[in-house]
Amino acid sequence: MLHSSLQECKNIDTIQLNFLLTGHTYMPVDTVHAIIENRLKKTTVYAPSQWFTVFATARQEPAPFEVERLSYEDFYKWDNIGDKYFKGNLNGKISKIRIITFRKDKQSVKYKTSMNPTAASFDVDVQSKTKVSVVPCYRSQLPISKAKYDDLVKICTDNVIPNCFKQEFVNIPRATNVKDCLPESYIEDCDNN
Repeated sequence: MLHSSLQECKNIDTIQLNFLLTGHTYMPVDTVHAIIENRLKKTTVYAPSQWFTVFATARQEPAPFEVERLSYEDFYKWDNIGDKYFKGNLNGKISKIRIITFRKDKQSVKYKTSMNPTAASFDVDVQSKTKVSVVPCYRSQLPISKAKYDDLVKICTDNVIPNCFKQEFVNIPRATNVKDCLPESYIEDCDNN
């Protein structure tokens, strides 16, 4: 995706991605997360629709954060693109990549498996300059389980959530065949749903 987008870009010749190691680095986005967390300590969020405003208004100076609204239509399957787009074997190497560089004037992508400036770099040939077609991940908004839906509607009916947000919860798609997946035990509860 980046390589094909770079071919169309008039102002950028190179894109370099650095995949940092957890706990070993600091990124400017860490400050963004801290600012949002501080805002949350002073805010009550009743409904998903409120998150956009919470994120955007967490900072006032120098300006509010720019927040992009996404929906299920904005997510695509990229898992098979590597095999179709790159010549050469990347099997087992993707998770080891630390730096990858795309250049407009090259029909290859350069990658390193170390952040060390003197580490060896490797080239992988790009098969085509043409755009790669990807398919959407979802055809519709993902439903929640009926049990979770019933619980949400109940807390609305019990006035735990203000009435002005009730319709938002009533409109959430639900299905009886959907399992609840808890973040703490996602691997145990869900089998690639």
